[in-house]
Amino acid sequence: MSATRVLAVLAGALALAFAALPAGAQDEGGATGLHLSGFATLGATAVDRSDLWFYRSGFNKPGKRRVDFGNDTLAGVQGSLRLGKAGDLTVQAMTHESPLGSYDPRITWAFWRFAPTPTLSARIGRLRAPFFMLSDSLYVNYAHPWVRPPQEVYSLNPFSDLDGFDLLWQVPLGRLDLEIKPYYGTGRIDLLDEGKARMRRIRGLNLALVGEHFSLHAGHGEGRLQLRWNDPAYHQLVGALNLAGGAAAALPARLSGKQGHAGFSSAGFQWDDGRNMLIGEFVYRRADRYVNSAHAWYLTAGRRFGAFTPYLTLARQRQERPVARADGLPAPLAAAVEAFAASRNDAQRSLAVGTRWDFARDTAFKVEWSRARVDRGAWGSYFPNSATPGTTPDGRTVHLLSLSLDVVF
Repeated sequence: MSATRVLAVLAGALALAFAALPAGAQDEGGATGLHLSGFATLGATAVDRSDLWFYRSGFNKPGKRRVDFGNDTLAGVQGSLRLGKAGDLTVQAMTHESPLGSYDPRITWAFWRFAPTPTLSARIGRLRAPFFMLSDSLYVNYAHPWVRPPQEVYSLNPFSDLDGFDLLWQVPLGRLDLEIKPYYGTGRIDLLDEGKARMRRIRGLNLALVGEHFSLHAGHGEGRLQLRWNDPAYHQLVGALNLAGGAAAALPARLSGKQGHAGFSSAGFQWDDGRNMLIGEFVYRRADRYVNSAHAWYLTAGRRFGAFTPYLTLARQRQERPVARADGLPAPLAAAVEAFAASRNDAQRSLAVGTRWDFARDTAFKVEWSRARVDRGAWGSYFPNSATPGTTPDGRTVHLLSLSLDVVF
């Protein structure tokens, strides 16, 4: 049975169960059999450059106005249904602006979990792709101090869903818990201008050490990468390379296709004693084609003063190997290859300061100002306004103001 059929069966079974089950239904142990929850963010961003837009790779379509509500605004609902003492079904649906510019809701979780013991569980279906330390709460912005997780790190792997299975084994180590999580599956995402990307045969392992006030994370995953760009810059470049012939005609196979391999490693920590917090993460992406190889990190420090939590974040992304090299090509063609590679390079460094205000139960308002310096030969987290052709974020300093209202229910 295909992954799509499995998801359809899981979602359909849970929907039928929800429809048939009274809201107050109890399982054999007396706990509520049906549990509903949700989360939402209303966000707005403004860039100080009229010729640039802020862009979250793989998440949204660059906006057309100075004040953009599409970068962070989202809503999700989740339902879990107990099936006896050891199993449950969970479905989560979410809506946000996609790279295609639509707000069509989609199923982001749809899995069956079996937990034969309190320390061992298995899940199958659609899961969150566990590439980052904060993957499980990636879109629940209320759970984070920032308006959004630092993009220098979280733009390096836009795959958010995994159709497959995972295991979670918790091992007590005195006052600590060791969590061992192997996983396997397939991920798919949309790209701008109806491009597509897919990772097949993803296999990985995450380890976490959890204590009372801190946690450590380490993980690695890899798989086969398929990618099809469909934007005008790609088609223009491929046409020019094929027309040139010779060595140039071999480059398109490195820009798009079905024969890629990519690996992703991450390590991070969180420390929070209720008043002070320190969060850091380092990630590394290695790819043999289609996307560049790069590494990134961030460090956030914050302190709570009643309902307010001011914080400071430093972040950096560096490119290690570009999507394609222009060695030996004629000057005009080399310039076109370098421009294409720059548009796929998110390298930048940033400083962000912000504050979170928990003014009501399960509700937080956040304000964040950031200053980003985009690397030479890169676009960073920004996208040029088509109204000003020839202008790119390459090597520029950009200031971004972000506001958000986050709720959970």
